[in-house]
Amino acid sequence: MTTDNAVAEVDIRERIDSLLDAVQTGDLETLRTIFAPNIVSFDIEAPLRHLGAEKKMSNWEQVFTVFQLPLEYETRDLTVLVDGSLAVVYSLNHMNASLGTGGKIDYWLRWTSAWQKIDGQWMIVHDQVSVPTYFPEGRAAMDLMP
Repeated sequence: MTTDNAVAEVDIRERIDSLLDAVQTGDLETLRTIFAPNIVSFDIEAPLRHLGAEKKMSNWEQVFTVFQLPLEYETRDLTVLVDGSLAVVYSLNHMNASLGTGGKIDYWLRWTSAWQKIDGQWMIVHDQVSVPTYFPEGRAAMDLMP
C-alpha cells in the first residue's frame, strides 16, 4: 500500500468513526457532511434505489424518529480498501435499539460503501445496506450473528 493510500485509509476510518457517533446520537448535521450530494443508496427499506443525499437524510430522520436515542450501532470486521481517490468499505453492522412505541430490535446488517475524495474530503458516493434472506421461507434473516 502506498503512503498516500495508507493516509487515506486513516482519514476514512476517522470519517467512519464520525458516522457511527452521528448514527448513535441522531446527529443529522454530521451525517450531511459524510454523504455526497449525488449519493446512490441501496438502503434497507424500499424502494430498490434511493437517489441523492436528501433522500438518504430523510431515511436517517425516519430512523431517529422511530427509535429512541441513543442507538447502539457498531461495526465489526471493518475493511477499508483505497486506491487513489476511490475507496471501498465493507463491514457487518450491529443495531440494537428500542422503538419509540415499545419493543426492541437487535440485528446484524451487511454494509458496503464506495467513497470518493471530493474537494479534499472523503465522502460516501454509494452505499448498500442489506440483510441475508432465508429463501425457502421468503423472509429476511434477521436472527444471524457473526
